[in-house]
Parts: sequence; structure tokens; C-alpha cells
Amino acid sequence: MTTYLKLHTVQDHINAAFDELQEDGTFAAKAHQKEAQSLLSAAYQTIRENNREFAKSLSREDWFSIPHDLFQIREKHMRLFDKSFHEDLTRLVSLRGDFKNIEVVKPQPKNSELDKKQKQVIETVTDMIKRRTAQYHEAVELGRLFGGLPVSVTPHLVTNEYDTTFTRCFYYLNGKFTSLAVILAAAGKLEAEKVGA
Repeated sequence: MTTYLKLHTVQDHINAAFDELQEDGTFAAKAHQKEAQSLLSAAYQTIRENNREFAKSLSREDWFSIPHDLFQIREKHMRLFDKSFHEDLTRLVSLRGDFKNIEVVKPQPKNSELDKKQKQVIETVTDMIKRRTAQYHEAVELGRLFGGLPVSVTPHLVTNEYDTTFTRCFYYLNGKFTSLAVILAAAGKLEAEKVGA
């Protein structure tokens, strides 16, 4: 569990939310998913607190219209926040949607062949990000790596409590969030079918 007292910025909260994920981009338990959502809501509270000065310029009706929690934010609410917060608000809403759709998968015993393939995928994705100098939210097409499956990934640069920065990725199959293990299993099955044909 995260110590909220150490978290000061929106990015601190986002990083802590990413720490709730397993290496394969899934949650090990519902409690981890709930904690990640709470951390994103706490990030929103930081924005809300920092928006107080701007909120003083709003009408009384608008001031009372400021959402109390992240799940209430809609596009129409953006005008209630200083423009400097719009990018972070949009990112939080997007991450909340992603985190809500992430599978809960109990950790399985290690499979050395699967671990090797996962490591290869993660290294390849990281290398592609570095070569393309893409921003964290740009999707990268990975069709060849997965034997022609329509897979894309959204990489996020994350810094943990030890100030180690690394890339955390969300994988999508046909535009639907899917764990890396499931994608690799599907790609392996398709490859085996090709060999057997």
C-alpha cells in the first residue's frame, strides 16, 4: 500500500498508481485495482486544491459545479479549471478508464519460456520508444513482433519511490486492453498452427 504523505504532485500519484500493476500490466487482486483508482482520485484532489485561486474567479453556480471526484469529470467541466491543469485532467480521466478495464490476474508460477518472450517484447518496445522518441501516450504498432496480430502498446514512463525510471506498457489487441501473457499465448498458438499446417 502507498503512503500518501510522500505524494505531493499529480505525477507522484500517477507513478504510485502504476506501481500497483504487475509486470505484465495486470492487477494481482481487486484491492490493487482499487488502490490504483484511489491514487488517481488523489491526484485529481491535488489539481482541485491547486485550482482554488482560479475557482475564485468563477460564478457561485460554477464554483459549486466543480466535480468532487475524478469519476465525475466530463469535457464540460474543463472550463472550471485553469488551462494549465487541462492536460493532467485529460490524462487522469484516460488512465482511470484504462485502469478500470485492466484484468485482475492472480500471479502464476514462472514459465521460463514465457518470461523470456515477455522480456524480449519489453526490450523491443523500450528500444522502439527510444528510437522514435515518442511521447509516453503515443501508441506503437507491434504487429510483426506478435506474428501479425493487431497489437498496439501505449508506453508510460514511470518513476518509482527509489527514483528509478522505467517504461510501463498497456497492451491492446484489436483496440481492447489485453494482458501481455494472453497476447503471447495467442501469438504462440497461431505460430504453432502455421507450423502444423
